[in-house]
Amino acid sequence: MAVMKRMRDNTHVILWALLILFVLSMTIGGLVGGANIMDIFSKEKKLQGKAGVVNGKEFDGMQYSRLIQNELDRIRESGQEITEDVIQRISDQIWESFINETLIAEEVKRLSLEADDWEIYEYLMQYPPDFLTNQEVFLTDGQFDQQKYVQALTNPQGNEWIGVEQYLRGLLPFQKIRNLVENLAVITDGEVLNEYTKTKVPFTLETLFFPYPMVSADSFYVSESEIKSYYENHKEDYFIEETREMDYVFFDLKPSPADSLTQYVLAVDLKNRIEAGESFETVAIEYTEDPSGKNSGGDLGWFDRNQMVKPFSEAAFSLRKGEVSDPVLTSFGYHIIKVEDKRTQNGQEQVKARHILLGINPGPETHDKLRSKANQFAFDASDFGFEAAADSHKMEIKSTNALNKNSRYITDLGTFTRAVRFAFADKPIGTLSELLGANNGYALFKLTKVNPEHYKPLGDVSDAIRSTILVEKRSEHLGEIASKVREQLDSKISLEFAVQSNPEIKYELHNKVTLNRPLKGLSRSDAIIGTILALDNEQISQPAKVGNQYVIIKLIAVEDINEDDYRVEKELIRDRLRKRAKTNYYSAWVAEMKEAASIIDNRENMY
Repeated sequence: MAVMKRMRDNTHVILWALLILFVLSMTIGGLVGGANIMDIFSKEKKLQGKAGVVNGKEFDGMQYSRLIQNELDRIRESGQEITEDVIQRISDQIWESFINETLIAEEVKRLSLEADDWEIYEYLMQYPPDFLTNQEVFLTDGQFDQQKYVQALTNPQGNEWIGVEQYLRGLLPFQKIRNLVENLAVITDGEVLNEYTKTKVPFTLETLFFPYPMVSADSFYVSESEIKSYYENHKEDYFIEETREMDYVFFDLKPSPADSLTQYVLAVDLKNRIEAGESFETVAIEYTEDPSGKNSGGDLGWFDRNQMVKPFSEAAFSLRKGEVSDPVLTSFGYHIIKVEDKRTQNGQEQVKARHILLGINPGPETHDKLRSKANQFAFDASDFGFEAAADSHKMEIKSTNALNKNSRYITDLGTFTRAVRFAFADKPIGTLSELLGANNGYALFKLTKVNPEHYKPLGDVSDAIRSTILVEKRSEHLGEIASKVREQLDSKISLEFAVQSNPEIKYELHNKVTLNRPLKGLSRSDAIIGTILALDNEQISQPAKVGNQYVIIKLIAVEDINEDDYRVEKELIRDRLRKRAKTNYYSAWVAEMKEAASIIDNRENMY
């Protein structure tokens, strides 16, 4: 029951990510059985119809695609636009959820953390799930009735609780293992005091900053042997992964004149409804596509002539108070404008207005026509060749930049991960992709080139290496300058003394500053904070390296801790640090499991 106590103590902070993971696990888990990895990926047997494999557990490709489509349908129904970025985000989330669910389920089994009947019953008694507290059968006068709930729970009439039991039997083990991992996060009194000191205690400091340009680049020579030695010692830095290139034809989706006419007709109809007596605000809330106007009835407040695009301004300022405009076309679409008031302020004429925006977007017919055109091209490219089809259809062939396996972006097309996946699928040069939908059109790709992995030759990187070595030499010499200055400093004298002999050094007095903010003239750095915290009053630090530059710090004074305030803040700080540490522990634990697991992502080959 110790585990149950931890569950009770932490139930109120169950993370949404865990619930999402569980819901996905209900859909994903148990669909496919284990298999021998070496057998699956032997040369004789390819992994087919699978999105991937995690420690022998296969993720069925059809199920993976179905989960993506279900989520996209939900997003589409909420009114959000489906873009390439959205598709990629959803597909990655589902794949990552499958990995996490599989690995955590293995740990649950290894640690024997499965939920038994008594745990499920106790949990239901103590923590009624939200989806049950909203059920009408458990409500009295619109409020959750605990007595009704307990009565139903303790007197089942049949199998009505089976679904809830299955839900918790899957959820509770994940909850328990998360609690076990997160409880490893222990925050000491020293960590709390350190955090309080950094955020609440004022420090008075002096600093000497040694800027990088103090050392001239002309001061050093870099030999060819140094460059060659650096190249050999850092060769992995110049490793280039395999890249691939494609040709493509893109069909740009743009609104047609018919789409524009449709919105114009709607705008005229809305104006007529308003003039017939309907409230402008009500019509705006229902129809405007300006996000800021959805909840305000299209209210724009006061504005002058220079604050709006020219056609909008000209129309608004030509209207009389209370008048509604005809449809006004701008680059955003058609607007219906109602002027509510006029005034002159600071010599400028202003109007207070509302508007309804109707964007001009490609309609279903435009979509269908373009897709039909793109499909015909795809058929012809398959039958007669990519280049011949492009010539016949008068389409321009463009080429991608060299893409690596982790690329997401294609020049001129934007984020297009599905195209990259096609490029790295197990297909020969010359293979044509499916017709792929982009954010604003359709594209057909042809794999044209595979550039093997290689190391950049020394000749291509020698200039960059020379610059790197030069930076290191200049920084090292700057450190020597700072060390010599430090030797001459006396804790009884202000650091400003050093500037007299070298005005390039930057002196600064920092009066009563806290360490959670950057010091003036310096970037925030853990090295600086650590250096300050290690100093006693009137002590001067050794040069601390910050990037390629150096700083010397003298602690003038640090105020005493306000014990009353610290008592108030102490547990709040501990709680904040604990929450951060719990998240870090859990993330690190999952990352370690992933590192040790056998994970094969086969999504790119699902073509």
